[in-house]
Order: sequence, then structure tokens, then C-alpha cells
Amino acid sequence: MPTLIPYLIFDIVFLATAIVFLFRKGAFWHPLTVYLFFHGYGFTWRAIQLIDGAVPMYGLLGDVIRPEEFQRALMLADVGLIAFVVGAIFGTQHFWEKAQHKITRVKASVRIISVISAICIPVGVVALFVTKTGVELSSTYAESSYVQVLNMWPISCLLALLFAKGFRGFTVLPICLYLAMVGLQGYHRFMLILPLMFVAAIYLQGKGRRWPTMAILIIGLAVMLIFPRLKPIGRAFEAGDYEAMASLVKESFTIVDDEKIIMKEDSEQFFDQYAGALSMIDDYDKVYWGSTYLAIITLPIPHEWWSKKPGLADHMHDISTSGRQYNIEGRIITYIGESYLNFRYFGIVLIPLALGFTLTYWCYVATSGPWLRLNRYVYTIAFMAFIQLFRDGLLSLVLFTMVHNLPLLFIWVAHKVAGRRLLIDDLPSGGSQSGRDLIPSAR
Repeated sequence: MPTLIPYLIFDIVFLATAIVFLFRKGAFWHPLTVYLFFHGYGFTWRAIQLIDGAVPMYGLLGDVIRPEEFQRALMLADVGLIAFVVGAIFGTQHFWEKAQHKITRVKASVRIISVISAICIPVGVVALFVTKTGVELSSTYAESSYVQVLNMWPISCLLALLFAKGFRGFTVLPICLYLAMVGLQGYHRFMLILPLMFVAAIYLQGKGRRWPTMAILIIGLAVMLIFPRLKPIGRAFEAGDYEAMASLVKESFTIVDDEKIIMKEDSEQFFDQYAGALSMIDDYDKVYWGSTYLAIITLPIPHEWWSKKPGLADHMHDISTSGRQYNIEGRIITYIGESYLNFRYFGIVLIPLALGFTLTYWCYVATSGPWLRLNRYVYTIAFMAFIQLFRDGLLSLVLFTMVHNLPLLFIWVAHKVAGRRLLIDDLPSGGSQSGRDLIPSAR
């Protein structure tokens, strides 16, 4: 797809400029770090594959994604990238304007975190046991998403204890055991990746480091290489086929010629899905004006209680066509496609700009100052979900931080109930205009 080359050149220039800016001023847990990974892996790398001969989505069957669709999609993705970076710069300036004054924060209560964890961990362990052993449940409970939510309570509480009590044997060992189990279950791979991001962010903040050490980079690279094969590895483990399991692990660190072809022909890349969705949105010719975000209100109600409740992806049914059945195939349109769906071109500038400003300002406020602050914990949990936010849409931030992490909600509510007893006026972050980093000192 040579017609994509000029657009890719501009994309690489924008991406490289943002990366240089980030590495000079930023940190691992800054939202821009996640955004650049999302953009670089999802758009830039896929564009390179397409130019190198990769088959576009539906290229072998169906309504193939056309070159002009990829061109427009990459151009709009770059607009979103620029808007997000500009928003991050404004968010930085806004924080430092307020940093000359005292900041009132909520002190994180180790007692509250410990009590809620002591209650939620046993409940989550029982839910895991019931799920694994196949105990019969009521149809309403078994068919609802609450089963999956309860299964994640143990790791949610262990991460909270890690934040509150540090890297100790009684916090680190259970986390390692839980992640090993999750990695071998063969599904819900995000339950492995997201906690690892939290652990890395908390470790680096506690050590006063902005970027991962070589050991963390090696571990991260190993996880990225093995991640695509986690499902077959999990199935082999469940079947007791340890020879096949070992073979799959070994193959994760080698790429043969056949696999290179498969990688080029992979139609699951979300650049293709997002590019095709833009045209589908135009054809459907409806501006949603933010109504897609309202489904979060009815999300807690089990589908079995209200079979016709608004869904998080109802708009996918609207825009799907016979040649591109996104609603059946489980496709995604990214938060940029979602912004276009709701507000057209105005949304592609407004939403990234607002996200860049808001998330950057939140990052500053949360990760500066003393360690035991509730906002630091809440932000770092949200940091785990940023990649889901950019990939799946804005509601993913609520879904993955609150709904899938209910102990966080319990901890937050308990701190609010405690009221003024936990409020503390922290000293100004201060600092001169020169040499400002995106992330102030963690301690």
C-alpha cells in the first residue's frame, strides 16, 4: 500500500517528536507514555506492515478496508496525537500555576485499606474456587459479569496492600502466585498485564525513578513476547500437556518465516477496524452527541433483570453492515472513532485535548508530594486502564477502574466517609520555571 507512505512519514515525525519530549520530561506512569505506545503500536506499526504488504482487514473475504480509508484514519489519528500532546502541555502548566500554593489531599489510611482487603480477599477467593470447580450457581449470578468481577477482588486488594505497606513478602508473594495462575488460565489476559503495570509504576515511584530499570525492561519484553500465546499456553496447561506448553513458551521467543507471514496478514489490528469504522459512521449518517456515554448509568444492572437495557456497544449494531459486521465480530473503533461517532471532526480535536489536559493534571496532583495519599493510589489504578481507554473508548476507564475493581470503590467511599479526619494540607510543590519535569518527586 505505497499510497500510505506520505502519511506514514508525517506520522513518524509527529510520534518521534512526542517521544523525545516525553523521555526528556516525562515518566513511565504519565498518560502520554501509554498514549504513545497505543499510537505507535496500533497505528504507526500497522501502517508499516500495510506498506510492507500486509493484507488489510477483510482483504481475503468481504468489504476490504480501502487505501483511502487508511489514509484518512492515519491523518485523523495524528490530529488526535497532536491534540493530546497539546493538552498535556496545558495540563502541566496549569498544575505548576497551582503548585505554588498548598494542596489539600486525602491521606491514605492503611487501616481502611487493610480492613477492606481482609473482607474482600476471602470473598474473591471463594468466587475463584467456585468458578474453577464448576459449582452450580443460580442462573442470574452465573450468567452475569459479577462472577468475573468477584474473581478480580483478590488481586485488587493485593495491589492496594502493596501500595499501603510496600514490597514485602506477604504482599509480593501472593501477587506473584495470583499472576502465575492468571497467566496459565488461558483467558482474560488483561488480568496479567494490567497488574504488572501497577506494580512497575508503584515500584518506580517509590524508588524515585522516572523510567524502568534494565531488569524491568527485560521482564516487560519477555511478557510482550509471550503474551500472544498465553491462550494456547493456558489451554495446554489445563489439558496437562506440559510438552506442548513448553514448546509454545519456547516459540514465543523465536519468529519463523511462516509466523512473519501470519503477522502481516493479521486482520485483528485495531487500525484496520478503526479505519473501516470511520466510513461506516459516515454511511450511517447519525451524530450521537455523547449519548454513547450514557450507558454507564445502567451498567450495574444485571442483563438478566433488564434484558433490553442500553448496552455499551449499541452503536456498533447501528453502524454495522452486511460486509462489515462489527457487532457480531466484536470489533472496536478506538476512542478516536468513538469521538468521531459522537462529535465528528470537532470531537477528534476536543476529546484528545481534554483527555491530555485532564489526565496530565491528575497525574501531577496525584504523584507529587508525600507517598500515602489516596489520589496516588486511585490514579495509579486508573493508569492501568489507560490503554483500554484509548483502545475501547472513554467508558473503559470507569469499567476497568471501578466496575472491575470494586475494592477501589469501597476504599474510596470509606475515605470519604472518614471526612475531614483524613484531610491534610501538603506543602507547595513549588519549583522554578526552569527544568520542570512532567512528574515531580514521588516523595
